[in-house]
Parts: sequence; structure tokens; C-alpha cells
Amino acid sequence: MFGSAISRWTMLHFGVALTFFLLAQLAMAAGVAFPAMPLGAPTTLASVHLLTIGWMTVLMLGALHQFIPVITAQGEVAGVSALVSLIAVILGLGGMEAGFLTLDGDLPAPILVALPLGGVLVLIGVAIAAASLSRTLWQARPLPFSACFVTAGLVFLFVALGMGIVLGCAFSSPELVSWPADATDGLRLHLLAGLVGWFTLTAIGVSYRLLSMFTLAPEERGPLGAAVLVLSAGGLAATWLLDLGATLGAQIPNIAFILAGAATGLGLALYLIDMARLYRARRRHKLELNTSMALPALAALALAMLLAAYLCFHGITETAIGALGYLFLFGWLSGLGLSQLYKIVPFLTWLERYGSMLGKQAVPRVQDLVDERRDRPWFILYFVAVAAGTLFILLGWPMLWRVAVLGHLLATLMILRALWLVRHGMPRSSPAAPAGLPVAAPPPFAT
Repeated sequence: MFGSAISRWTMLHFGVALTFFLLAQLAMAAGVAFPAMPLGAPTTLASVHLLTIGWMTVLMLGALHQFIPVITAQGEVAGVSALVSLIAVILGLGGMEAGFLTLDGDLPAPILVALPLGGVLVLIGVAIAAASLSRTLWQARPLPFSACFVTAGLVFLFVALGMGIVLGCAFSSPELVSWPADATDGLRLHLLAGLVGWFTLTAIGVSYRLLSMFTLAPEERGPLGAAVLVLSAGGLAATWLLDLGATLGAQIPNIAFILAGAATGLGLALYLIDMARLYRARRRHKLELNTSMALPALAALALAMLLAAYLCFHGITETAIGALGYLFLFGWLSGLGLSQLYKIVPFLTWLERYGSMLGKQAVPRVQDLVDERRDRPWFILYFVAVAAGTLFILLGWPMLWRVAVLGHLLATLMILRALWLVRHGMPRSSPAAPAGLPVAAPPPFAT
């Protein structure tokens, strides 16, 4: 499924990403982020960037280091450049976090310079990773279907990071860099490129390949898949450019915004329709836990789209934006990420331990490395807690929201425990692997 070449640093990326994910949830449960704090509060911004850079970006880069060589049929995987990239992103994020806390007066004022400098370091780290990924993509022209989404996502990643650096400079050195409009306009452009461009387009591309593999469904998506790509990526690019033009003072007709936004929404809606078609066409009738738990994540995307459409017609409030962002990050993106990690980590672990033994002696199955009956309730708790948390934000109940966060924090810890046992535990017995088969446990999150 992933070929013989294993990215040496992918598991390290996953471990770092999950650590940041836990830290972000701890901060939210402690009440230092929205809705317990204002949406634009420095501590909210710090928590959000733990999620967007520390969790989602590191997770996706780690996955792409393994994923891109597979879907492009290029055998090489990233070497030490992946580690250098990861270190730069971690250090840069640390600087950004310090800069955000300085905005709130928790750290001395001179440390504020760490905000843009940290952003630059994150940009450098991402550029190192993207250079390696882009080289592989360039060699694989014409690009496979899934890789087209990943390429578009990488473009939006640089757009989001560039906007972030501009905003960071405007915050820390307004005498040198001034944003020509209200800061919320810049933040909107930043979030649009990051959440919908980088995260969602990349997640769509990866999910097309992984879910078709894991369900034994046809990979060819035909005209509907092409429509998803053109409408989602093209519509989002048009929406972003029109918004930027309006922010800089250009007179943009409202109909242009409506058409661009409608194209983006239609592309995402067609993606959900295509996912339903993919599941119906699958040859593996009994869904494994990772593919069954991808369904609530897809449902969260559908609900987020409905909420976004409602806001467009009934007015946008801080509470509604916060609920939308929370549902999008935790329900759709994080839910999909956790569900697929539950399959990717066991498979890569299986390749490391047993790949060379295949055909020479009895080996366990990939599914023998996990216990779905034990872990299923934690995935259910995760999605139930996210749904409750979204509702509590909309109702303006911050204390109950913190209880919901504790719920999906506990679920995340138990899912992380399951992944830890994959890396360190013994496989369950199976017809292919008798009980007691000796297995040398690798070091935690190392390949």
C-alpha cells in the first residue's frame, strides 16, 4: 500500500503533531481560548496556532513525506531535510507562541519581535519540506488526481504563511509595516488560505487515495472528481483574490464574490457526494474503524458548510465564527486526521517489523496490531464531544464547552494510547501469526 520505501521521519512528525494537539486542547480546557476568551485574544491566537501549525501542518507534512512518493510512483522519500524542516517549524512556532503571549503582557515587550521572526522560521521550515515534495511532484508530471489537490494545497500554504508574516510584522512593528485595512480583513484572508486552502484541499487529495485504498473502491473518480478539483481549488483562488482586491481598495461587484464563493461551496459539496459514491462502490463491505470513523469527519464538513451558508444569509457574529472554526478544525480536519492515523501508524509499523519477513515466515496482519473493539468507544466519544462543544459555543455556554473539550481531550489521549501500543505492544493472535510471536518493539514514534 505504501511501497517499500518508508519515510524515516514520518513517525516523528506524527508524535510531535499529536503532542501539540494535546497541548492545544489542554489550553482550551483551561479556559485561555475562545469562547472563554475573546476570539482575537492573544491566548486564543496562541492556542489556534498550536492547532494549525503544531498539529495540522506538522501532521500533514509528515504524512506527505510518505504519501507523495507513493501516489507519484517515485521511490525516493525525504531524507534529513525532513528533520531540518521539522526542527525549524517547532522552533518557529515556539517563537510565535512567545510573541502572542507578549501581546497580552505576559512576557516582556522586546520579545514581541519573536512573533514575526518565528513566522519566518516556520516559513523556512515549510519551504524546505515543500521543496522536497515539489521536486517529487515535478518529476511525476502529469500529476495523478490526488496529487493535484496536494499541489494546490501547498500553494495556499505559502499564501497563508505569507499573510501570517505580514500580520505578525504589523502587530509587532506597526511603524514599519502597516496593513492597509482593518486587521480582521487580513485575518480572514489568512484563515481562508490556511483552513480551506492548505488544510482542506490537501485533506481532500489524501482522503481520495487513502479511503479508496482502505475500502477497496475504484480510485478513478471521472468527471465528478475533476469538477471537485476545478470548482474547489479554482473557486477558492478566485474568492481569495477578490477578497484581497477589496481589502486593498478595489471596487469588486458583489456578484463576483457570490459566484466565487458558490463555486467553492459547490466543489466541496460535490466532494461529499463523490465520497458517498466511493463508499457505495467499495468492495470491502465491512468497514474497518478508520474508514467508519472517517464518516463523522465528512459529516462535520457538511455541517460546517451548512453553518457557513447560514451565516452568509443571516449575518456573521464572533460566536458563530468561533463555532464554525471549532467544528471545522476539530470535527472535519482533526477527526479525519485521527481516524486515518489509526490505520497509517499500524501499517507503517507492520512494514518496519514484518515487511522483510513476508513470504518467509508467518506474520500477523496489520489489523492484529490494533484492537478496534477497545478503541471504537473513544472515537465515538471524540465526535460526540466535538458536536456538543459546537452546540455549547453557539448557545454561549463556555463552562459546558470546557467540559466538552475535556471529553475529546480524554478521547484523544486514549487514541494516542492505542497508537503507542501499536508501536510498543505485541500483536493480537491471528491465523497468520500464532500467539506469542516475538516482536522487537521499536523506539517510540521512530522508524
